[in-house]
Amino acid sequence: MSLLCPSRVRNERTADGALLWRAPAKINLTLRVLGRRDDGYHELDSVVAKVTLYDELLFRPRRDGKINLVCCGLDCGAVQENLILRAAELLPENRPGVDIELTKRIPAGAGLGGGSSDAAATLLALNQLWELHLSAEQLADLAGRLGSDVPLFLAGPTVRIRGRGELVEPVRVHPFGAILYLPDPHCPTADVYAAYKANSDQPFDSAHGPEPVEGQSAVSRQQLDEPVSEWRGELFNDLQAAAMRVCPPLAEIFYRLAEATGLSVHLTGSGSAMFIICDDANEAESVIVNLPDEMKNHCRAVSLNSW
Repeated sequence: MSLLCPSRVRNERTADGALLWRAPAKINLTLRVLGRRDDGYHELDSVVAKVTLYDELLFRPRRDGKINLVCCGLDCGAVQENLILRAAELLPENRPGVDIELTKRIPAGAGLGGGSSDAAATLLALNQLWELHLSAEQLADLAGRLGSDVPLFLAGPTVRIRGRGELVEPVRVHPFGAILYLPDPHCPTADVYAAYKANSDQPFDSAHGPEPVEGQSAVSRQQLDEPVSEWRGELFNDLQAAAMRVCPPLAEIFYRLAEATGLSVHLTGSGSAMFIICDDANEAESVIVNLPDEMKNHCRAVSLNSW
């Protein structure tokens, strides 16, 4: 299996007339947790980048109003609970129906946003397939009902999200490559947030300096538009220390990956996936090649997605 994940077009027609949409993974370049809101969600401030690891969704129209979903590839969980079905069912009741086939390549429970990206792709694809003519504002409203990360996948390659995730604005980030490390352990998001609340005064002593404390200034927009060597050392994630406490094997992987590459390692979201920023995907792939086989098999070389 190739470790390089190249860029793909967002959507296309297949030879048999189905509509193919790709749903990219995301990484949190920065993630600040600003406290708990009255509605139970956490107030966030995060710069998020889409990368070239994709789930693929095939849509074939039906005429009987039924919505069917089948999954292959990585574990998709219970089909009836999948966000793809929830997204489709939010659309107008006089829908003509659709068969959806999901090829899952983004692991669940890794902080890469695969389920949210799938839901956003479903809204966009069915808006096109069923000729619903929903506006960007209407689609964003539906996305917000599905989950905090879904709206960001309706926007461009890199965004800043605030609030619980519903406030999305584009930002410019210099093109980059990255190594994604996809570990076997998964971190329950609720447990990570609980550990963060209980231990936010205990910084994570990583091989590359302490985790930024709450209140530290974020990477500036001017920095992000410069080559990655100017800002990759400034990336931070307020949840990183908590994730290491909830899932101790992640700490061992973190240190081994940093030692093996000599580069700064970062967690995305609440984990468990980690990433290393590089100048481009070719550099990322060359770094992976020199890793021990047991680590190499968990890695993918990606780049900043173009859409």
